[in-house]
Amino acid sequence: MRSSTLLLLLLVSAGALGACGTTAGGLFDDGRESYVQENELSGRDSVHVTEGRIYRGMPIDHALAALGPPAGQDTTTADGKTRVEYMYRSRPNAFDPGNVPRAYVYAEDQAVVDWTGLDKIPRFDAYYEGGM
Repeated sequence: MRSSTLLLLLLVSAGALGACGTTAGGLFDDGRESYVQENELSGRDSVHVTEGRIYRGMPIDHALAALGPPAGQDTTTADGKTRVEYMYRSRPNAFDPGNVPRAYVYAEDQAVVDWTGLDKIPRFDAYYEGGM
């Protein structure tokens, strides 16, 4: 009986380790690298996407790949130009649950034209190259 119990324990342990390895790989693969490879990005865009940064003039699809999916979006049209506003939201803070900072990325003609508040969301600490 002991050898069968030991064998069962070893099999369960090996299965658990295999599952952890698969899960850990999924946690660290946020899709940025595969997006770069699948879309054959330029050197500049591939660096920005993999580092999670954006710049003015960047194609909006690349910016969304860099920052991740937005929490919401809104489209407005003024003076014949369509502007899409992508909203990002911070997670609630346990110390101040009512304070949920928001950030916005604006796009016109499928390119980033501006953003506000990205520095208020912790995961976007190094979000862009200034002065571009």
